[in-house]
Amino acid sequence: MPKRELYNCHTHIFTIDHVPNEFGKTFVPDFLASILTIKLVKWYYTNLTSRGSAKYRRFRHAIKKVKYAILDFFRWTIVLNIVYHLIKFVLRWLFNIFINFFKVEYLFSKELRAVTNRFMTMGRYAMRYKTQGKIYDLIEKTYETGTKIVVLPMDMDYMGAGDPEIPYLEQLEEIKKVKRNNPHMIPFIFADPRRIKATKAQKGRKNYSNLLKSSLHKGGFSGIKIYPALGYYPFDKELIDTWLFAQKHEIPIMTHCIEGTVFYRGKKKEEWNAHPILEYKNAEHELVPIPLPQTKNYDWTTNFTHPLNYECLLNPTLLSKYLGYECDLSKLKICLAHFGGSDEWHKYEADGWNNYNKNITHDTLSGYHRVKNTLNHASKRTIWWDASWLSVIYDLMIKYDNLYSDVSFILFNETLFPLLKFILNDDKVNDKILFGTDYYVVTQKKTEKSLFTDLRGYIGEELFYKIAHDNPKAFLKTSFEEPYALYYK
Repeated sequence: MPKRELYNCHTHIFTIDHVPNEFGKTFVPDFLASILTIKLVKWYYTNLTSRGSAKYRRFRHAIKKVKYAILDFFRWTIVLNIVYHLIKFVLRWLFNIFINFFKVEYLFSKELRAVTNRFMTMGRYAMRYKTQGKIYDLIEKTYETGTKIVVLPMDMDYMGAGDPEIPYLEQLEEIKKVKRNNPHMIPFIFADPRRIKATKAQKGRKNYSNLLKSSLHKGGFSGIKIYPALGYYPFDKELIDTWLFAQKHEIPIMTHCIEGTVFYRGKKKEEWNAHPILEYKNAEHELVPIPLPQTKNYDWTTNFTHPLNYECLLNPTLLSKYLGYECDLSKLKICLAHFGGSDEWHKYEADGWNNYNKNITHDTLSGYHRVKNTLNHASKRTIWWDASWLSVIYDLMIKYDNLYSDVSFILFNETLFPLLKFILNDDKVNDKILFGTDYYVVTQKKTEKSLFTDLRGYIGEELFYKIAHDNPKAFLKTSFEEPYALYYK
């Protein structure tokens, strides 16, 4: 059999300069958010790490010389040697007591620890690989020659955390340059409805909707990336024209579908306290919007990310009612990245009571339709709050022909491998699952080499090539008919 090229469908190469300066906002008090900034992280890595500063490296070498000189001094006599080891034992003992008494998880929230890890990861890569090109070179060398790599940019200009040092549009231009020198790179372009709205009155390439359309393939871009947690729903009215264009030309869309540390840092708007489309019957048997009462950014921004939002986008009845005119986007080709996240996989495994969390089986399609699932459940409010996101995504993949999911980031958690292999052997959905890692974000958990080889070794060559070759080829295939110049209005 001839060798088939591999695809990694989910990677990032943006640098710390593309991240808003107050990225830590909402995780720490406001006065600290303006101190614990991206600029501070860069300063730390530039001045206080061996990788970032030659002066600091020489300082560390000088300290080590002093350390070993003291050790040599203590070795002169048996008495001094005993004193040294006694002091060392007592200090280590006291340190361990201190660490165990003031455990980090007790002092800092899970969310703050997560964003701190993200800070540190970006800082390490910023100092060693200062451009997107250098970051791309690193991942390319991790894989077999000829591996195709999907690169997803991030437009964080509108996330309410200040300005990045390098704005998104400049990030995009640099990606184009990297692409010219790397034929196996498959870059996507970002779509934020607020940028589309802000430039709607502009002409030519200053109109972002025009720029987005003309950039697809002609400008070297092969798909669209969205990140609803930054403050919008995937069915935002400003995105509908883009989605109609994408559906017509079978353009792949990659969307974030997991809890995470990148989300809108601004204040919650009044209209975000209830879902704009999904309804349930209250105690008076009246249909009312699902309430979304969360007050903490980390919690309420997941409302934008929830996989049920894609039922709203792809279901013509729900979407048309919301828009006020008929609109069918049921054939939109879209991948719900991260498969909901490892916490939601564990939630699925732990729930042995509810039918909507028992839906993953090897039943035939007709057998599957005879049981209750998340999309035909009577109460959308119950599903919104109680169903595992894994269950919802699984049902969406069965219902919609062009809905995919990838295994990026969650690959670090090997406890998920048995369930993943079970799903990959399910004929109802195994054509819809893509290999991706979430490089370099996931390196805070595991190296890229380990993610790749551990999964491949566990599921075997046949299943691996299915998700890393066959399925990606179908997902990434497009069909353009109209001349690109049409979109330079």
